[in-house]
Amino acid sequence: MSLEFTVKRVPLKITLEDDPDDFVGYEVLIDFIHQRALYKLEGDIIEIGAYMGRGTAKLARFAQTYGKKVYAIDVFDPSLDKTLSRSGIKAGDVYEAFLQGRSMLEAYRESTRAFDNIVTIREDSQKVSFPREQRFIFGFIDGCHQQSHVENDFHLIWPHLVSGGVVGLHDYEFDDWPGVTEAAHTLIGEHKREISEAYEIEGKYNILSLLLTKK
Repeated sequence: MSLEFTVKRVPLKITLEDDPDDFVGYEVLIDFIHQRALYKLEGDIIEIGAYMGRGTAKLARFAQTYGKKVYAIDVFDPSLDKTLSRSGIKAGDVYEAFLQGRSMLEAYRESTRAFDNIVTIREDSQKVSFPREQRFIFGFIDGCHQQSHVENDFHLIWPHLVSGGVVGLHDYEFDDWPGVTEAAHTLIGEHKREISEAYEIEGKYNILSLLLTKK
């Protein structure tokens, strides 16, 4: 599908932490935020899909330096994600396998307990809303990978994203979760007049995140 939009690959040269419970490589996201000085903008950070909270903690550590909050939205019940990969594997089963019997919520609490600038919203993102005055400088979407959910999560963040702010979608162009790529293409088509730049950055396991900057 032609996007009629140039997506730039960002060659970020940064060492990822040896953190087995961070499946994204949040260092590349934080480096992106830092390089583009998004922390100078007025607003907070939001993450949809916190999983075990390793990335949430990294975002919170960074945000704390600039007096900002991190909003983390997740149901913390992996069994609720019924998304099927191309090979027929259920997303919830993948999450359960990596938890190795641990409670997802308890793993998250353990990861984030040192930070007082995290606002945890234990809810389905489709049921969440924010007051009009809420502002975000950066949003990261890595929740349910079904197209409708990804689009919902984008629309939850985008109206509150400040000019120059960025929203990222993890698992872009990843064969296992095609709904993310389909959602991204649809969203770019719908909002291309509001997008100033689009970037791909590579994190752990060579998985891409698509980052969209708001005009």
